[in-house]
Formats: sequence, C-alpha cells, structure tokens
Amino acid sequence: MKDFLPKSSTILFFTILLFLLFSFISYRLLVKNLSDDHLKNQEITFYQIQKDTNNLLTKLLYKFSTQKEILLAKHKEVLTYLQDKSYDIPLDEIYKKINENTSDSEYNIYITDENLIIKNTTFPADLDFDLSFAKELFENHYKSNIIAVSPPIFEMYSLKFFSYTDSYLSKKDNKVLQVSYTFNQLNDDLKKLQHVIDSNPKIKASNAYILFNDGYIGDFIFKSLKSYKPTLKDIEERIKKGEELSNEIKENEYKTAYLEKENNKYKVTYFSQKSPIFDEAKIVYSIVFDESEYNNNLIKLNLAMIFICFIGIITIYIIYKVRFKENLLTYKDKFIEHSVHEIKTPLAIISLNIQLRNKFFGQDKYSKKIEGALKTLENSYEDMTFLHTKEKINYHIEHISLQKILKDRIKYFEIIASTQNRKLDLEVINNIYIDTSKIELHRLIDNNLSNAIKYSKIESTIKIILKDNVLEFQSFGKKIIDVNKIFDKYARENDSSGGHGLGLSIVKDICKKYNIDVKVTSMENSLNIFSYKFNCHNIDI
Repeated sequence: MKDFLPKSSTILFFTILLFLLFSFISYRLLVKNLSDDHLKNQEITFYQIQKDTNNLLTKLLYKFSTQKEILLAKHKEVLTYLQDKSYDIPLDEIYKKINENTSDSEYNIYITDENLIIKNTTFPADLDFDLSFAKELFENHYKSNIIAVSPPIFEMYSLKFFSYTDSYLSKKDNKVLQVSYTFNQLNDDLKKLQHVIDSNPKIKASNAYILFNDGYIGDFIFKSLKSYKPTLKDIEERIKKGEELSNEIKENEYKTAYLEKENNKYKVTYFSQKSPIFDEAKIVYSIVFDESEYNNNLIKLNLAMIFICFIGIITIYIIYKVRFKENLLTYKDKFIEHSVHEIKTPLAIISLNIQLRNKFFGQDKYSKKIEGALKTLENSYEDMTFLHTKEKINYHIEHISLQKILKDRIKYFEIIASTQNRKLDLEVINNIYIDTSKIELHRLIDNNLSNAIKYSKIESTIKIILKDNVLEFQSFGKKIIDVNKIFDKYARENDSSGGHGLGLSIVKDICKKYNIDVKVTSMENSLNIFSYKFNCHNIDI
C-alpha cells in the first residue's frame, strides 16, 4: 500500500503550488476589490458633492435671476450720477444711495482708466485690478448697445460670489463702469459645502463651471484655499479650461482623466448637466482626487505578492533539490530490493557448494577465505532483506538471553574476523534478558561486529563487553570525526572500506524502537567504543 502513496516532496510540491495558486487568486481578488471599493467610494463622494454643489448653484442662480434687473437699475443710477462729474471724485455719496435698504452694503462701484485698470472704487480690494482680459467682452456689449450683467462669479480673494454690470463711461477714452452685487446670503451654504469637501483628505480640489451659450464662463472653486488675488494669467487659464470643458463634455456625461504633478498622481472626474434655472447654460462639476493612498496600497500589495512568489520559487527549488536526493535514495532502495532477489539463489548455491567441498575434500585456507567472504555477503544480504521487510512484518517479541545471542553471533563472525586478521573477544560480566525480536537483535549485534571488523586495525582484537545492562563494542581504528553522522542512511566516513552505509542506520532504527541509548566515543589513542544501554530490562546476575 505504501508504494502507492506519493512521496513527501511531491505532497509538499503540490501544497506549495496550490498555495501559490491560492495566493495569486487572492491577490487578483484583492486588487479587484481594492479597485472596486476605491472607484465606488470616489463615485459616492463625487455624486454627494455634486448634489450639494448643485443645490448651492441653484440657489445662487435663482438669486441672480431675481437680482439681475435690480443690479441693472443700480448701474443706470450710477451712470446718471456721474454725468457731468469727474470720474475721479469720491464715490461715497452714490455708494450710500445705491445701498439704501440693504443690510450688508451689497453693491459696489468700479471705474477703470483707459487701460481697463480699476482706479476708483468703493471696494478697496479691487483697486488697480486689471480687467483687460474682458476687453473683447466689453467691446461686444458696447456694439450691442447693452449694459451687460454677468452671471455669478466666485472671487478667490474675498471667497464670495459676485455679479457685475459693465458699460463704457466714455468710448472716447475707453473708461468702463462696473457695479457689483455680493451674494452674502449664500455664505453659510458655501461654508457647509467647503467643510464637507475639506473633511475628505482625498479631495485635492473641487470646482464647478457655468457655461453660457453666449460664451460667458463662470468658474467656482469650492475647496477651501488661502485667499489670493488672481493674476491676469490665472484668469485666462481658468477661462481657457472652461472653454475646453464646454467643448469636450456632453450633457449628463461622466468623464475621468489622470494627471501627475510633483510625483503625485491625481484623478480628475467631470460631470455635465443642464442648468435648472437657465436653459441657455450648463454646469460642469469637477473634483480632483488624490490617488497617493490607493497607489501606495497597490504597491504594498504588489510587493507582498512578489515576496510570496519569491519565497514560493525558493521553496520549489529546495523541494526540487530534496526530490532529487529523495529519488537517488529511492533508486538505492530499489537497487537493494532488486539485489535481495538476485543474490538469494546464487548465495544459497555458493553456501551449499562450500559445505559439500569441506565435506568431501576437507577445509583449507582457501575454503576459509571463501567461507568468510560468504558470511560477509550473507550479513549484507540479511541487512538488505531486513530493510526491505521491516515495515511490512511485525517481528515476534521474545524473552532472550543476550549472552547466548552474543556467543552465537561471535561464533558466526569469527571466521570473517580470522580471514581479515582480527580477533573477537567476548567478556560477559553479568548477563541480561531482554524482550525483543531475535531478528532485530541479530541485526544490531551483526552490524556492530561487521562494522568493527571492517574499520579496525589489522591484527587487532575487538572486545565485546556485557556488563549490567550495557553492551560495548571496542576496537582500534581511525578516529571517528562525526559520531552522529555515521548512523545516517548511506553515510560512510571512510569510502575506501566499501559498504552501503546501511548497517548503522539499521542499528539506529532498532535502538529507537526499543528505547536503547546509544553512545559513541572516539579517543585520541584510536580506541572507538560503541555503547548500547538497554533500558527497562531484567538483569540476571
């Protein structure tokens, strides 16, 4: 049954492969969920702000529709006042008059010089402000013989909404008169909207544009910014941006764009809809989202996936190396298994023939050498057979005299030792009886004897000592460098001595099974001692 089970390296390989596959699928799902959540949150934020902005602009445009004629009348009133007067006179008198019955002095007056620079005004913040960017607009109004009233404008320096009238005071010297109305009633609504926008750290900017059919563009910035007076270039760029959006974005269209500035990535979203107040105008909403946090999360997720893949690849490489070694061990095991079957018959024939030869012709030095070699071969055969069958057979446990087994096995190995110019000396101080299987005890003793004969010095004596519950094998040979490694399967310290490195591996497994303590001592005088302590066994003195 065991032969049909997959190897541990194969199980580990497919486990790692499934883990990597699961990690990749999880990574793709996480990226998708992260992207979907990011987009969904941005859409929710955009439409919420668009809704609040739309409410504010609707109120603004409605207020403008009710104030337009009043503002036009105020302008005419100022024109009448300035007739036959110098344009440089103080404007306090007319300023008070047009602001009668107003609580916040909502109306202001502006008079430019011939270069369209404001030189006389009731609104000091606009003194010396350059209106030349609107020169073409003023010209068109003059040609149409109208006093124009602008839709609401959001001024950055005051953070308020204004509407302006304009007409030439004297076309001859190109001086322009403007009267403005301040939408103070909407200050609280604007602050509420700005608070909603400012409370979201991912919103970099929030704008709206009102685009009229006659080409007029109103630009509204709702993200709280430090107030400043825009330059002529700033105004021209905003007007140009509004014109581009007017041409690019259709009604009820949702559009996105991406830009990079100062190593930060931003996403710009636009939405266009018809003005609820004026049929000749449409509103374009714009929000700029900071993508830094989202991109950082993606980078972290990608780095985590790269790390997992790297670890997975390294693990697969290690598994490949382990599997290669595992296959080599498997080939060795299969070779041993095959050898067991191949050796059995010729081994029996050789053993039978050497017995017949000794019977008919007598024993001599040549037959002894053959018999010694045969016994060595038989010991290797027994090791291979044990390895092949140990996990398939439950060996019968017996109550065995260790002294008796030692005498029997030493007698068996004496001819091997003698043919290799070694001697075996058994010293039993006191005998013990142990509960184990005879086959496994044979393997423990035989492999220690075989190992001692193989690695001991020529013409040396190998001592086997049994005292109390400790069995020792003492021999003189080369110093053992690693006393632990020699018990590993296929491990040999001296390659020149032959063998498969299986004997002590078998001994190690038997000791582990029967709780036998193993101690190996290799001394500087070349004395090597293999000591085995039998625990929980009866002592018979």
